[in-house]
Amino acid sequence: MKPRREALSFEARRFLSLDNVYLAAAVAVTMIVPLLTRVAPHDFWWHVAMGRIIVREGWIPTVDSFSFTRAGEPYFNQGWLAQCVMYALHQAGGLPLLVVVQAVLMAVAYLLLLWMVVRKTGRLRLAAAVLLLAIEPNAYTNWSIRPQSYAIPLFASFLVILTGYRQRWWRTLWPLVPMMAVWVNLHGSFPLGLGLMGLVLLGEGIRRKAGDSGALPAREWWRLAGYTVAVALATLANPTGPRVLGYVSHLMTAKSVVNLVTEWAPPTPRDAAGAIFFALVIALFVALIYARRRPALTDLFLVLAFLWLGLSAGRNIVWFAMVAYLPLAEALASHWSDAPPASKRDGAGQGIPAANAVLVSALATAVVLSLPWIRPLLGRPVSLLTEDTPVKAVEKLRALPPEERPKRLFHTTGFGSYLIWAAPEQPVFIDPRFEFYPVDQINDCRFASAGYNVEETLARYRIDGLLLDRKSQEKLEERARASGRWCEVYRDATAVLMVPARPAP
Repeated sequence: MKPRREALSFEARRFLSLDNVYLAAAVAVTMIVPLLTRVAPHDFWWHVAMGRIIVREGWIPTVDSFSFTRAGEPYFNQGWLAQCVMYALHQAGGLPLLVVVQAVLMAVAYLLLLWMVVRKTGRLRLAAAVLLLAIEPNAYTNWSIRPQSYAIPLFASFLVILTGYRQRWWRTLWPLVPMMAVWVNLHGSFPLGLGLMGLVLLGEGIRRKAGDSGALPAREWWRLAGYTVAVALATLANPTGPRVLGYVSHLMTAKSVVNLVTEWAPPTPRDAAGAIFFALVIALFVALIYARRRPALTDLFLVLAFLWLGLSAGRNIVWFAMVAYLPLAEALASHWSDAPPASKRDGAGQGIPAANAVLVSALATAVVLSLPWIRPLLGRPVSLLTEDTPVKAVEKLRALPPEERPKRLFHTTGFGSYLIWAAPEQPVFIDPRFEFYPVDQINDCRFASAGYNVEETLARYRIDGLLLDRKSQEKLEERARASGRWCEVYRDATAVLMVPARPAP
């Protein structure tokens, strides 16, 4: 029997191992990135404003009350539950609390995936390195605060449970049913959960027919099929029942969304996000080709299906990266011996405990210093909002006398989102609900912002006020000034507010 002091020393060495430094790095980076990401107006403020209406009035709006261009038109609000959560968090702790919850959501999702990969490969350092260098960089553009944030941990949970079930280390499938009942009220990505289940059923069914000994037995396959039906029925647990499927179908095919929204465009290697995505695709297939063990057919089905989604729209890359994580890590791990790593046998290769303690402490300190409540204490003013949020300009707009305040204001989609929240009494021209507005109106906004057909567009919509983004609408500002018909009442680095010029006496 070991002396107590020696046993404690051994436990301390295990806790301060190099493996745990890698784990701490994975946790720290996964939290610090969203903690330092500022809130952009586009997909944030109108969701919080919708949550405010739902919570205060006790019902989900079915017609538009935000704009003067589409007022009273039917509107399908699918992500109502996420909007209520966002509003409740904002009321409880403002933007800082929303940012911290975002960091926790991302940490939960990606640490679940890390746990799955470590359990399958037994190599924490490899799993953490792949996560930080290949998987998460393909998700950063999708880590902004919006309803999708609440769907990412659910997708990760579906993937982990289904992977564990087909690999025999997870036996419980019933949690998928209530998770889907929540997911369908949070975000339109809920069909991806059913897609994961269907692909696993297909892959495991083919493997079993081919005589693969590693495939799900018939009894387990049918059990999964039964739960797939139950999960499909759980999608009906929403205020509109089966109509939600029609909304998702419309969203994915609406020309105003597919053709005009940047994140719905196919990725291209000509920008940073696209280049990172294609680098992951190349690395994955090179690793699979040279792996010493062939990937399971089910893994290939998952990779190919979600690769198709990723190639079709940049916003789908986050899902592909999560699905690609395990096959990539397994392919890389196949080049090591099947024998347990030395660190598992005798503690070798775990570095110096004191140095490890310093590294872990530094990572923990970095997380704490990134918290939005701590950063202002460091002596520098910190804004949690991006520079294209027209805070001061909207305050000036609201301060105008009622008779001078515009009734039909022209602005960008991002400004429209913030106006919906900060000036709910001000009807907007447009906002980020691209599936709701006609393509012609979206194009009118784009062209006029670029300085084309300005007078015709403003006349067609009877515009009596301009709240312009100083960067994206520079040409429109120039045309407005040159016309002599507009008078500036406020200007800052972000926005300029103009009203019709009064005739000379």
